[in-house]
Amino acid sequence: MTLSSPLVQALTSHPLGLCGQHDPAKVVGSVASLEQRLNILTFGAVLDLNPLSPERWSALTAFHDDWLLDPSQAAYRTSREVLTGMRAAHLSGPAHIARVWWQLCRGVQGRFKGSWRDLLEANGENAHTLQGYLAKNKATFPVLAGPVISARWLDLVHRIGGVTLTGWETLSVPLPSGQVKSAGLFGMPGDRIHPLVSAALYTWEASCRERSRAACGLSDCPRRKAV
Repeated sequence: MTLSSPLVQALTSHPLGLCGQHDPAKVVGSVASLEQRLNILTFGAVLDLNPLSPERWSALTAFHDDWLLDPSQAAYRTSREVLTGMRAAHLSGPAHIARVWWQLCRGVQGRFKGSWRDLLEANGENAHTLQGYLAKNKATFPVLAGPVISARWLDLVHRIGGVTLTGWETLSVPLPSGQVKSAGLFGMPGDRIHPLVSAALYTWEASCRERSRAACGLSDCPRRKAV
């Protein structure tokens, strides 16, 4: 299945969304500052936000100018202060994420003066070069360096952040075991999938109301075919 498929286009572009759901990360695009958008998307990727949690993306966006999301400031706090800041912002998540974010902030501050944009530019704005760089620097960029999280992050950077990445269209993650059946319904072969397609499948699985056509931007739904 390509990125131009009806499933993906319904999530990202159709006025009705996919099963009534729009890409929840789109709200981040309303932030004017590129660097602040990248801060939000990076923090969100590390939190591994549920694709169907627009409220959490909205909460992050509301704190776009808070010290918590600014690596140049968070790097000089403690991980405990970061955890306190997360709780004050009602950004729930595992306690260890506070330390991970603190480490990431220290890493990008130390190497790129706190700028994710500079990290992207230093790697030629190439998605696969960036994945390779992160993989070689796992201690400096924990969690974000993982092949799945980095692919999801780079997808968000390209689509929502506004940074055009070479090779974005060939990003892939392993097809989650829970999505194998749904992928088969859409005629998707193989054991790897683009992170955007995976997000679209997740949305469809959680929100499809089978025979209901109300608020559904997917005209060719395999569940309706089976009825």
